[in-house]
Amino acid sequence: MIRTLRICVVVLLVIAPTATPQAPKRPITLEDLWKVKRLGKPSIAPDGKWVAVDVTSFDMDDNSSNTQIWLCSTDGKTQKQLTTHKADSKGPLWSPDGKSIAFTSKRGELTQIYVISRDGGEARQVSKLPMNASGLKWGADSKTIYCVVWTWPDTPDDASYTQKEKAKKDDKVQAYVIDDALYRVWDHWIADGKRPVVFAVDVEKGHHRNLLLGAKRTLPVSGGSASDYDVSPDGKELCFTSESAKELGMDYNLDLFLLDIDTKPDRKKLPEPRNITADNPANDFAPVYSPDGKSIAFSRQTTKFFYADRVRIMEHDRKSGKNLALTENFDRSCSSCQWDGADRLVFETEDEGFHRIGYGGTKGVEAGALPTMNLAPFSQSAPVVSRPQPSRYAIELKHAFLRSDFGMPSSLFVRHFDSSGDYHIEHFNNALRAEWDLGEVKNAHYKGADDEAVQMWIVYPPKFDKTKKWPLLMMIHGGPHNAITTDFHYRWNAHLFASKGYVVAIPNFHGSSGFGQKFTDSITGDMATKPFIDVMKATDYMEALPYIDKTRTTTAGASYGGYMMAWLNGHTDRYKAMICHAGVYNWDSMMASDFVRGRERPLGAFPWGDQAKVDKHNPQRFAKNFKTPTLVMHGEKDYRVPITQGFEYYNTLRIKGVPTRLVYFPDENHWIMKPQNARLWHREFFAWLEKHVGSGPTK
Repeated sequence: MIRTLRICVVVLLVIAPTATPQAPKRPITLEDLWKVKRLGKPSIAPDGKWVAVDVTSFDMDDNSSNTQIWLCSTDGKTQKQLTTHKADSKGPLWSPDGKSIAFTSKRGELTQIYVISRDGGEARQVSKLPMNASGLKWGADSKTIYCVVWTWPDTPDDASYTQKEKAKKDDKVQAYVIDDALYRVWDHWIADGKRPVVFAVDVEKGHHRNLLLGAKRTLPVSGGSASDYDVSPDGKELCFTSESAKELGMDYNLDLFLLDIDTKPDRKKLPEPRNITADNPANDFAPVYSPDGKSIAFSRQTTKFFYADRVRIMEHDRKSGKNLALTENFDRSCSSCQWDGADRLVFETEDEGFHRIGYGGTKGVEAGALPTMNLAPFSQSAPVVSRPQPSRYAIELKHAFLRSDFGMPSSLFVRHFDSSGDYHIEHFNNALRAEWDLGEVKNAHYKGADDEAVQMWIVYPPKFDKTKKWPLLMMIHGGPHNAITTDFHYRWNAHLFASKGYVVAIPNFHGSSGFGQKFTDSITGDMATKPFIDVMKATDYMEALPYIDKTRTTTAGASYGGYMMAWLNGHTDRYKAMICHAGVYNWDSMMASDFVRGRERPLGAFPWGDQAKVDKHNPQRFAKNFKTPTLVMHGEKDYRVPITQGFEYYNTLRIKGVPTRLVYFPDENHWIMKPQNARLWHREFFAWLEKHVGSGPTK
């Protein structure tokens, strides 16, 4: 099992309960995944003494969940529940003066903004919005809370919004008349015309106003979160992300706009938003003002229609108006960027199968130069998922972030800058984790396509005996421009799969992220060939091991991983069983997906263009070769890979006489999110493997 020294840290910081006999360890179960307390985004107090975090608990039998806010002291000695209302309390955010914590909760018909004292007590409702609030940010003076709401551009006040909302609800005709090319996203429709905007809410009086009213701009319809906007420290300026494309869905060009908000609410003529990223035809997003207000850090991609283009950190100088590239020579994507003082940035980056915290200096950096850039930790033997959330007002003290690995659910840590250590400051899941008997995790490398190195995780069953023969499960990740990192996963948990008696191998094939942009972009125009070669060679690598029974090799994948299931089925019969969840089967009919404008670049052409280019990596064209028994699972509300993809694949297998089974979820999207649906999903998953190759060592 890959581990770090954090276990020792926990022993030092967490007060141990009275000693009791330790129960024998046992394999992890599906029920355990739903017993885990799931931690949200942490917020550190300005004085650096406490971290607020929301904690979600699930009731599998009741098919429900509840989220409450907890406080954890940064010395690791205390954790206490702050909210107790039966409704969820989510997204805690410390006020800059450190006196209170803002959060959202649906304690009536709508989700509203609440504040609660750091000392506890009753929470006070701040907002009285006629729509749901989300994406909170405090003003620097602690007197204003900003939020994201969805509203219509032609409803300038509460009365007009409420009237239109009621009319839409009562209308006997619920049809949409659509002109835009983008009208639904992931699992929800946006064809009703509502768009996300930023509201300012007075903390004392609860008055609210739409900061983008009359601006003829909104936040991105695919986003609408706190990362889409920021407010200057002096409260006079809003920087927000907005789509510059003339027609929604036909082009994508997110830009950053500045808007003067130091105006009276009744001012008739508002200033026009000013585009500060017109120098880039692709996406600019995620603005963050520096603590001194002189700069705005933001994220940039330079290749249009490519979601996996490397994300660079940029700096906008407010005085000169220039945009400076800070990480142009750093061949990794950077996200969750925050200021660490006035001249250093802290961010998250994905690197060779790990998530890490990175630091970059900005002082004295000239265009094109590489800033001081460090990744922490450096060691490949220390898998972490680090999501830095530093307080901009106490940044010299410490950061709070989440860390996890294959066997450790996301856990709350702080990093003190007067020492070299990271400290685990909570124990929500310690007792549950102590029960688990988890197998070893290995970080392997092998030669893949073009004889290039490919990284692969191998997860072994508990009590693995290398003198015996074991079945192999090849797990293929989605994307394709993602990677399997050391995150603890609640749906595709490698330790859970291994606990049933399988050796699990997870290759990060060509196209995966975190291995440099060339590696990521290496499958553009041919989505199948190099990943197929990599999967085949990974399987060769595994089957050559003396403890693998190659007569019992199986494979499973979701989304692009599901695409690879269909591709493998048309190109090899070496696998005894396959499991395809939400898989792409036919690129032609994927024109029913929510985002279609970007299909040309990865495929080489649209279906009505050079059909040969599409056909060469379209699984449907190789259906005549399908032989492998395949379990197909899909959700009705999946708009990214529409349900018809699963139906097409299943129907083809069924008509051809290939053993198959369809598991259809009418209430799920691209992922299985409900506890009892997850129970059914896993039951079918393991039953399919058991039916075709059994489980555990070969007898």
